[in-house]
Amino acid sequence: MQRTVAIVRAEDGALDAAVRRAVDLAGGIAHLITSSSRVLVKPNLWSPQRSGTGSVTDARVTEAVTRLVLDHGPAHVVIGEGCGAGYDTRGWSTEEAFLTSGTREVAERLGVPLCNLNTDDFDEVTIDPALVMDRVRIARTVLGSDVIVSVPVLKSHIRTHVSLSLKNMKGVIPGAEKRKTHRLGLDQAIVDLNSIVGPHFVVLDATMGMQGLWDYPADSVPMGLVLAGTHALSVDCVGATLMGIDPGQVLHLRHMAEREGLSIDSGDVNVVGESVESHRRPFKTGFEVFRDRFPQVTILQGQSACTGCTSELVTALRYLDKAGYSPEMDGLCVVIGDVETVSAVPRLAVLGRCAAAHAASGVYAQGCPPREEEVLKALCQACGADAARVLQARDQAREELWRDSARALES
Repeated sequence: MQRTVAIVRAEDGALDAAVRRAVDLAGGIAHLITSSSRVLVKPNLWSPQRSGTGSVTDARVTEAVTRLVLDHGPAHVVIGEGCGAGYDTRGWSTEEAFLTSGTREVAERLGVPLCNLNTDDFDEVTIDPALVMDRVRIARTVLGSDVIVSVPVLKSHIRTHVSLSLKNMKGVIPGAEKRKTHRLGLDQAIVDLNSIVGPHFVVLDATMGMQGLWDYPADSVPMGLVLAGTHALSVDCVGATLMGIDPGQVLHLRHMAEREGLSIDSGDVNVVGESVESHRRPFKTGFEVFRDRFPQVTILQGQSACTGCTSELVTALRYLDKAGYSPEMDGLCVVIGDVETVSAVPRLAVLGRCAAAHAASGVYAQGCPPREEEVLKALCQACGADAARVLQARDQAREELWRDSARALES
């Protein structure tokens, strides 16, 4: 397995040249594409955003990748995406995202079809073995593609710490089916999904990154880079390291490495071109920014704390607040990861297997990671909130959200 990742500087916005050089340094794509190949170019257009913000893949990078694919003479090329539909966020119109990002203009200029993967015909695929998701609907355009080129953008993320090539594949799940991944466990579901429709090559748009809670322009991070590689996990490990995020704290990267029998350490990847160290920037994860919104809650986070617990904690805190329990959270202390010492406090919740040594000191939610409802109930018990009331507030909010977003997901 070739764990080579190229990092190339996009000099003066010369993105086409940067993409071609990065792909060449990473071993090229000639071995993947033949005259009979059906190729899917999969950018990240999770919502209608303009290119250059760092929130979505820059249409110029998508164009450069698609031109390079076309140069190899495949039988068919399509640019495909299905906008996001999170469990606690609304859905967006994919057609609007194609238009707003400039991707529709690129497709028309190149004579390449666009495919809205949210509304594409689909087949239900069985995953065996599976971590959490043993079957899932996949767009037929994706299943009919011989080669998938993932073109994500460099971003941190509120639930998974990073959003790179592996998470980018969520766009192949049609419509509201995406919400299944959140309900079952987002990081684990990402691994299950990539075990059946993982990318064959990755070109990572790191021209402009995005951190925190993706507020433009405050959270945009200029990087001026393009990364490329055949091995998606390796590209994601290097991308995470570029953002100052330990790949070992990203649960889907850890699980993918375990599945492939590989090290999660980005140091085991052969990086060519520019060095990681010369371009590393400390990106804020969405969880770090979210934690700042709840200054009344103390979160003790050990080195082993990963996105499994942090993502469920984000959800639980959000719905406690929505149910009107922000005052009750004052003085709440939450332990995640292998924290060495925990002081005795009246309101203490301990989450997950890594923190099990302190289970007897407070209210414990077991599991790796613990289920969302178990985390929510533990926090409610620790701070004296009515769990039934919080669960009702959650369910009502989601019902309203899904109803309001249904039309956008179908467009």
